[in-house]
Amino acid sequence: MAEKVVSKQQYEGEIRMKRRLLINIICLFLILGSMSGCKAPAQGKPGGDAPAVISVWYSFSGSEEQELLKQFDRISKEHPEVLVKGEKVPEAKFVDQAWYLQAGGEGPEIFIANRSVIFALYEKGIISPVLVDNYPAYPAAKTMFTFNRQEFAAPWLTDVPLLYYRRDKVQAPPASLGELLGKKTPVAVKALNTALLSAWWQAEGGSLTSAGVPALDSQMNSTFLNTLLSLRSAGILLSDNQVLKRFIQGEVNYLLSWASDAPTLNQAGVDWGSVPLNSLFPTNGKVLLDKTMGIANSSIKTVPGQENSIRLVQEELLKTEVQAALAEAGRYLPGSDTYYKGSKSGSFNAAIESSLKNAWSLEGYLLDWKLLPLQDKAWQNIAGGAKIESELTKAQQEALELVENP
Repeated sequence: MAEKVVSKQQYEGEIRMKRRLLINIICLFLILGSMSGCKAPAQGKPGGDAPAVISVWYSFSGSEEQELLKQFDRISKEHPEVLVKGEKVPEAKFVDQAWYLQAGGEGPEIFIANRSVIFALYEKGIISPVLVDNYPAYPAAKTMFTFNRQEFAAPWLTDVPLLYYRRDKVQAPPASLGELLGKKTPVAVKALNTALLSAWWQAEGGSLTSAGVPALDSQMNSTFLNTLLSLRSAGILLSDNQVLKRFIQGEVNYLLSWASDAPTLNQAGVDWGSVPLNSLFPTNGKVLLDKTMGIANSSIKTVPGQENSIRLVQEELLKTEVQAALAEAGRYLPGSDTYYKGSKSGSFNAAIESSLKNAWSLEGYLLDWKLLPLQDKAWQNIAGGAKIESELTKAQQEALELVENP
């Protein structure tokens, strides 16, 4: 009987010890869980207490920056599952700073930058294919940010060259640029560069490459530049840093400049009209959408847990009404094709729409984009008095070296 009592006590003691051990194990797991943050739901996921933080880099300033930050706040309020934080980064430091931070696993989720910066980010491997796949934009703008059949940025805001004319002094716009120049009527040109003169230059047979090989020193390019210099010598083509002022003051009735200069003309009270450059050439010269901004996402921050949040912010920023608000606050134009639908014939928006619909479609991976700065440098030197042949030969040599040592 005594043995039975002892065995029962031992049994009950063992049960108590096991219970204490189990309690200690549970407490240990609770402590470890609290130290690792396990007691809180994952950030940004359904049911989570905290929103997903989406950092956006940009280089805007002034009223454009204020409007952009206003949009960030709106998105965060309307979609509490995300918190959009804007960070202003100087355009000149954009790529190097992003590269440095990504090396340490840091940096933003989204970049808003111009075409050349987006291209540099792509070449450094800093961005990945853009997440948003349904947004309003013109084909040529989408093609620009396409590399190896994948879009690495969504075109957002843009700018196009137009021919302005003074409606208070000109009865009707010219039917062609050749007709206008043939009358020896002075035309002011804001700058002699490829993007601004792209439609004219292309209509005259100009090209950056031939069969995939640099062709900066082609006879067509040389002929075009000789034409420009001859017109300038005759006083028909005016190009200096005062051309906008000349047009505003009525010294010239025609101005070849950017659509983004329209607000300046409006503020000066000028009665102006505009026509798309592609309508002025029999061969339908196309404008180059070089001055276009895009929205891209980080190659290291675009992870499965954040993809939905990044896509949401991109979709919100790409809305037509958001692009319109940014355009009104600044100087860039909406790249949304829905913004220009129904534009009245002969209106400013109709001229932009025609330019964007008929823009030069040039994919991002093509060599032409890398040759563009070389040609612009040569043109600038030629405009300053350098010889056409020597400058084009120099540019061609630099282009061939670029191809050999990319």
